[in-house]
Amino acid sequence: MIGVLGKLSVRTSELFDSVVAVVLHRHRPLGHVRRWRNPLVYRPLVDLSTMEERYLIITYRFDRATIQELCTQLEPDLMSAIRHPTGIIPQVQVLSVLHFLASGSFQTTVAMASGMSQPMFSNVLSRVLSTLLKHMQSYIVFPQVEDLPTVKGDFYALGHIPNIIGAIDGTHVALVTPT
Repeated sequence: MIGVLGKLSVRTSELFDSVVAVVLHRHRPLGHVRRWRNPLVYRPLVDLSTMEERYLIITYRFDRATIQELCTQLEPDLMSAIRHPTGIIPQVQVLSVLHFLASGSFQTTVAMASGMSQPMFSNVLSRVLSTLLKHMQSYIVFPQVEDLPTVKGDFYALGHIPNIIGAIDGTHVALVTPT
C-alpha cells in the first residue's frame, strides 16, 4: 500500500513510523534525557581462602586462623541479620569491617573493595561492631593483679620498655599546625 503525502509517495508503514516518532518527540518533556537502567553487576566479593597470609596481615592486621576463629564466633549473630538471598555472608562482613578498621580508610573505598555499596557497608559496619561488642570479653582481657609481674617481664624482654602491662594496635599520626 502506498499513501501520498503532498507530492511525496511513502509506504504506509514508513508513514506510520514517522507519525509515531513525531508524537513521541512532542510528548517528551523539555530537557528530558532518557536514562537506561544499568544492569546489575555482581562484583566478586573478598574471599579468605584465596588470599596470601602476608596480604591478610597487611590488610586486616590478623592472620588466617584468627580471622577464621572470629568469623566462626560471630557467624550466628551475623547470619540472623541476613533476610534475603542477596545478603552479605558473615565472612565478607567481618573481612570488610576488619579492613576498614585496619586501614582507617573511607567507607566508600572499603565498600567498593568488598563489592558492596556504601550504604550497605554502613549497615554491615554497624552490625559487626555491635556483634563484636557482645563478644568483647572474649578478646580484650586485662591481666589479673597476680599476673602483672609476668606480663611486665614479657614486655620488657620484647622491647626493653619497663612497666608495660598491655598494648593496643594503632597508628601514630604527627599533627602539624596549619601555616
